[in-house]
Amino acid sequence: MWRFIVGLLATVGALVLIAIGGVIALVSSGTFSSKPLPQSIVLSLDLRDVPPETVSGDLWSGGLFSDKRDIVETVQLLRQAADDPRVVGLFVDIGDERAGLARVQELRQAIAHLRSKGKFAIGFAESLGSGGAHFADYYLAAALDQIWLQPSGGFAVAGIAIETPFLKTGLDRLGIQIEGGKRFEYKSAPDSFRETGYTGPARENLQKLLDSLFGQFIADVARDRRLEPEKLRRAIDSVPFEADQAQREGLVDKLGYRDDALNEAWRRAKTRELVTLSDYAADDARPRPRGEVVALVQVSGPIVSGGGPSGPLDSDSMAQADDVTDALDKAVKAKGVRAIVLRVDSPGGTYPAADAIANGVARARNAGKPVIVSMSDVAASGGYLAAIKADAIVAQPTTITASIGVFGIWPVASELLTSLGVRVERLAVGTNAGMYSPFQPPTAAQRAAVARELDHIYAAFTRQVGEARKLEGARLDSVARGRVFSGVDAKSVGLVDELGGLQRALDIARAKAGIDESIQVELRRFPGEEDRWQRIFDRLLHLSGIDAKGPALHAPREVRETLARFGVVARPGNVRLPPLPPLWW
Repeated sequence: MWRFIVGLLATVGALVLIAIGGVIALVSSGTFSSKPLPQSIVLSLDLRDVPPETVSGDLWSGGLFSDKRDIVETVQLLRQAADDPRVVGLFVDIGDERAGLARVQELRQAIAHLRSKGKFAIGFAESLGSGGAHFADYYLAAALDQIWLQPSGGFAVAGIAIETPFLKTGLDRLGIQIEGGKRFEYKSAPDSFRETGYTGPARENLQKLLDSLFGQFIADVARDRRLEPEKLRRAIDSVPFEADQAQREGLVDKLGYRDDALNEAWRRAKTRELVTLSDYAADDARPRPRGEVVALVQVSGPIVSGGGPSGPLDSDSMAQADDVTDALDKAVKAKGVRAIVLRVDSPGGTYPAADAIANGVARARNAGKPVIVSMSDVAASGGYLAAIKADAIVAQPTTITASIGVFGIWPVASELLTSLGVRVERLAVGTNAGMYSPFQPPTAAQRAAVARELDHIYAAFTRQVGEARKLEGARLDSVARGRVFSGVDAKSVGLVDELGGLQRALDIARAKAGIDESIQVELRRFPGEEDRWQRIFDRLLHLSGIDAKGPALHAPREVRETLARFGVVARPGNVRLPPLPPLWW
């Protein structure tokens, strides 16, 4: 009974927080404001923190009530602004030097589209590339037609670097061994624990990846800034230097402070109306596509089995296989949906979970709904497996993908425990019970069993890739064994079909669904906003001992009566939210 009481108090408290936060979110988003936007505006976009692939809805981080937008919504709003005659230009604050390059390319493409409609794009940065290990901020800035740099800010865009800590020697000294294995030599993820440095294959593969990413940066920026590629390389290799030298080298256009850059925007716009992306998103008068529907289903984060997180404070930063396949099934059953775009941003996960998503994609196709994959920053290992059964795979040139391989490792601290005078005994039934224990090393037979399992998963993974991508023998082996590729290299070896972003995936979805080019396409998320709130509410009910999905309602009468006072109707097998908005109750 105490568990129910504690859970109930937690649930009621969380509901109150949600209600208060919901009102704040509605007010801040402009829901209660009918003030129209001026007829001539400059759109303000703060990219000092590039939008993430998905915005977390967990209560712990405050993401539930944040007005932060993910990359998909941001890009869609920019494309709407391109068609909005009220928007005369774009002002961008620059400063996220470590953003994922595929998301940066997504933004670059949206900005290029906006500029193609005759609108200006001005950016301001206090400094560029101050970390010296990445170039995302300047890569993004180069897409603008004018870059302002603060006079006291420097230019330190030095290239791109990967630093990997290798822990094996330190773990050995502590008496900790790492058991398990990998398939095969290019699968470098476990090497940080099992090697003392980069292996030859890993070094070769990662260097090729870096060369591809940096080569794209040089080619694109040289074109954007009208510089010779070799001159740009020489400038990059001579950093850091001061802002005035960056201007002399043609890397930036103007030196000044943010107010100076804004004054230039006012001069070109002939207006002083600066509108944030949030205010623009709340404006009902902006151009919105209305026509045939294409569903958007997202696979974001490590792919794991099961449904969503069990607690209301848990993050939505993992791709739960059940949630993804359920969203695919709902998109298939939705009458107005003509095609599905599966947006993937995942470094991998468990094989069964990724395979379940791939099967969900195949079911959707068999039901007559074309499925097009749009890859973001990374779609590797399980992230690639989830995509292979789609009608077409679209990747950004800088997407990190493939990694067709498998590994499994776990620590064993038996030597450390012995040195500390700790003795662990095991009682078990079954020869292999406890074989993954961190307290005792596996036997030779158990190591052999793990090796067989790795071989089995690798064989199944490569078989599926071979069948889906029509690769076999040496060609399949040349793209597998754990190798990673940039999007442009993945296309050259047959692992992806097209290069581009979300818009390219939408264009292919339109063609596959037979939608005429004259008809607009509306991108609709699955699950929808109402499903997102329902999942959050189900987590709250879980704290009170209520199973919202089960065949019966496991909660005492006083819990049900208290919930009813908040407008929540709880019947056996059917717990649903009261109507939203404007308030929960």
